[in-house]
Amino acid sequence: MEFTDDGVVIDKPPNDLDRLVLDVVSILDALEIEYAVVSGYVAVLFGRSRATEDIDVITERFGEETARALATELREAGYWGPAMPLSDLHETLRDDLPIRIAEDGHRVPNVELKFATDRDDRISLENAITVTLGDEPLRVGSLEFQIAYKLDMGAQKDYEDALSPRSRGTKP
Repeated sequence: MEFTDDGVVIDKPPNDLDRLVLDVVSILDALEIEYAVVSGYVAVLFGRSRATEDIDVITERFGEETARALATELREAGYWGPAMPLSDLHETLRDDLPIRIAEDGHRVPNVELKFATDRDDRISLENAITVTLGDEPLRVGSLEFQIAYKLDMGAQKDYEDALSPRSRGTKP
């Protein structure tokens, strides 16, 4: 792992969970949708050893046309909405509810996509950093804010995520 002026470089082959998030965010990038990966997956990405079934991704608000394009691109890439059809993507997000995206026929792992709805979400979007995993970029909420957010959540796994030396980018 290397911290650079442009972000963070993690030199490891992507695992299945990484591949899922990289595939989905590449579609978001292609559609020019601003996003930030946040919460537990960020700790896992930085080396915390724990299981997670979902990857939280916050996006800017976008319109119905962009939602249709996103749903089409996701379906063509082999993804579906295990909790509701991707065709309901815009209506669900517009109601400030998340939508789950998983590989066809699977429920987990999944990407939980939602619009930025509060101050914390907006801070994560506005202060996202670029992490290069292998040769592929993804945007994650600022590490300092992710640690503070996890400490504020208060659950044992959140404390462990925040306090894990690897999730802070340091050696144990």
